[in-house]
Amino acid sequence: MQAQNKDSAAFAELIGHTQRFAYGTVFRIVGNVEETKDLVQEAYIRVWTNLHRFSGRVTFHTWLFSILRNLSIDWVRKNKIHQSAVNPILPDAENNHPGVLLEGIELNQLIHKWILTLPETQQLVFMLRDMEDLPIREVQDQTGLTESSIKSNLYVARKKLAAYLTRKGYHIP
Repeated sequence: MQAQNKDSAAFAELIGHTQRFAYGTVFRIVGNVEETKDLVQEAYIRVWTNLHRFSGRVTFHTWLFSILRNLSIDWVRKNKIHQSAVNPILPDAENNHPGVLLEGIELNQLIHKWILTLPETQQLVFMLRDMEDLPIREVQDQTGLTESSIKSNLYVARKKLAAYLTRKGYHIP
């Protein structure tokens, strides 16, 4: 990786390829635009200063995800923000009555809380495929995982989600 040689142009290109993912990852955890910007900037500073430690044992995307996740969780803990404060994805306008809105917010809060309990690879695959709605091919490009590994991790994550939501009283068809 050219960026490991402190090549600033290569690093800028790396940021360009990962910035959308970085913002989405952090925002889902902290739910605040300004804090998201600060934490993503901090993550890229940490990446730059620690590139010499990147061994390639995992993909760069997985390594970045780990940094983003840890910074975000530390921020949530430090600021005593409960997962219920995380930005929910609201239901569409057709179902905009109070009961549906409340249920949608509660469900999204449960899902955001649950995501943090998954192993990192399952978190990454679930967020890219099911939350970012990326095609399998793009998930492969960003993670370096094989299609079968992605599908396997996604299957396990979805099964865990169904079990979690069932325990919380939601009916899963």
